[in-house]
Amino acid sequence: MWESFRPLIHPILIGVLWKLNLNPIAWGKILDLLFSLIAIFLLYKISEKVFNKKIAILSSLIFSLTPLFIMHTGLILTEPLALTFGLLGVYLILDTSNKLNNSNKLDTSNRLNQAKIMRIFFSGIFLSLAFLTKFTMGIFFAAIFLVLLVKKETFSTKIKTMFTLGIAFILPIIPYMIFNYSRYPNMFEPFLAGSWIITTATWLYGNGYTYYLREFFFKNPLFLFFFGYIYYFFKEKEWKNRNKTIFLLISVLTIVYFTFFVPRKEPRYLLIAVPFMAIAIAQTVRILHNKLKLAKRPVLWPKSFVILIILLVLVPMPANLSFDKAPNFKPEINRIITENNITGTILSSDPSFVSFLNHKIVTLDGMEFAPIIYNQTKEETEMIFINDCDLLCAPEDWNCEDIRILLLSTIKQENEEVFSKQFKDCKYSIY
Repeated sequence: MWESFRPLIHPILIGVLWKLNLNPIAWGKILDLLFSLIAIFLLYKISEKVFNKKIAILSSLIFSLTPLFIMHTGLILTEPLALTFGLLGVYLILDTSNKLNNSNKLDTSNRLNQAKIMRIFFSGIFLSLAFLTKFTMGIFFAAIFLVLLVKKETFSTKIKTMFTLGIAFILPIIPYMIFNYSRYPNMFEPFLAGSWIITTATWLYGNGYTYYLREFFFKNPLFLFFFGYIYYFFKEKEWKNRNKTIFLLISVLTIVYFTFFVPRKEPRYLLIAVPFMAIAIAQTVRILHNKLKLAKRPVLWPKSFVILIILLVLVPMPANLSFDKAPNFKPEINRIITENNITGTILSSDPSFVSFLNHKIVTLDGMEFAPIIYNQTKEETEMIFINDCDLLCAPEDWNCEDIRILLLSTIKQENEEVFSKQFKDCKYSIY
């Protein structure tokens, strides 16, 4: 299965496991866990560098216990790997920031030594790899580039820093663009397709400018403390600290981009900002806790405040982590393949149900393309897997509904149904 709008690094990694005759599902889950643990460690190191060990411990706990993060560890999606690359890139540039500030005091010529240049260079490389794993991780690079652009420093230092970071970011992208040029009519095809896909089937997803406030912040109330840090950031003029500006800007740009520029909305889109929001929350909690300890008549006893924070971490977890497990038809699919000696193409409305097979898989790609794909491939197809819930129409699109009914009836008439099962509102069929 090939979709042009998918970045290539994560599929290549899973494909290598498959080619090595390793179970890509099992090893994919193991790698997910590994990358998630590395992401937590990198967040700890970033927090320690920007603030201190106490904030590092607290922000790491908040991040690791966030339901959204837990849910997407083991689903073999791009987020854990993309976050690992992105956080490593941020850590390296923050490390450079501290070194540069010290060197400005000691070295009046403001020359960047080789070690600092290498850290900036590898920061750009890892930020680029994050982008090539998940395109929206480009927000990390954009935020860092903007901060470097406005930072007060000598012109020569600014040019060297931005040039090194920019070149390093572009280098891994060049082979990808050459590949795109050779494969598609337009080398920007993945980005154009990605921009288009987020505007389709929006009725199946969330919508509205208040979506993330309702579905993420209100369902994870501890993250409302993030807005408290924004107030503190401007009140205390924290923008003078480049490190703090970088991690806050990444969070804000992520929220703004997905709220106002992406019609299709899902809570998981904010996952790339959760590590940095966790840092902001940890700092806000520390500030409020200290104020309560110093107050003569606190509105809440410090110990009670700690208990409240623990509850805000733990209480949302059961509701957010409770989701229905999708049915698994692996035994039935394997039996049908064996009994019918199927070696050719399999047509499926959902690739996940047949992803364990070594057969050629063709997907129906929703109602917009399903009738065309079925007619083009039915002669070569040896097995068809249909979940009728994958073939949905927009509300009140009666023309689409008529086409859907005709398609499902045509598939049933032209093929022999060998398996059928109802699961909640969905009917699963194999032909």
